[in-house]
Amino acid sequence: TSRTVDMIRSYGSGFIFTTSLPPTTLAGARASIQVLRGEEGKHLREKHQSNVRYLRQNLIEAGIPAIHSPSHIIPIHVGDAALCTHLSAELMNKHDIYVQAINYPTVARGSERLRVAPTPHHTKAMMDYFVSSVIRVWSDNGLELSRERSVCPDECEVCNKPLGIQILQAEEKVCGRSNC
Repeated sequence: TSRTVDMIRSYGSGFIFTTSLPPTTLAGARASIQVLRGEEGKHLREKHQSNVRYLRQNLIEAGIPAIHSPSHIIPIHVGDAALCTHLSAELMNKHDIYVQAINYPTVARGSERLRVAPTPHHTKAMMDYFVSSVIRVWSDNGLELSRERSVCPDECEVCNKPLGIQILQAEEKVCGRSNC
């Protein structure tokens, strides 16, 4: 009723209209910023970027269609919603690896993908196990491993500006494909 709505507006404003975060959340955010601003944060960022380059390059060399992106996320192009969900489930059920399937409406139909997000805490052994597991699941489902297939867009899917992956990661050769 309108009287109930008026009562909630009058007496529940702290619950309804507040946008402040709890003190514990703010303390955690502040501590995170302090770590990231220091030497530990610098080391973590360097290790993170190194792990992303290592994993992306190993996926590409194995023939897995890893899409270049300017962030730490490594999308693996699947192109079919049901298959993408199935691959994600197989990685979890057979290899104890959680990789999220990204399907429509998050991405356009036909561009369904697995979302891989390496961290600075992943070891090379963990990443090598991941690559071998993806190869196995990929092959077990009759998918082709090909270093020649292009899945790298010419422009950002969000802002439509040209992707400068080589510039962003100039320390190392990013991709062996001629059109990437």
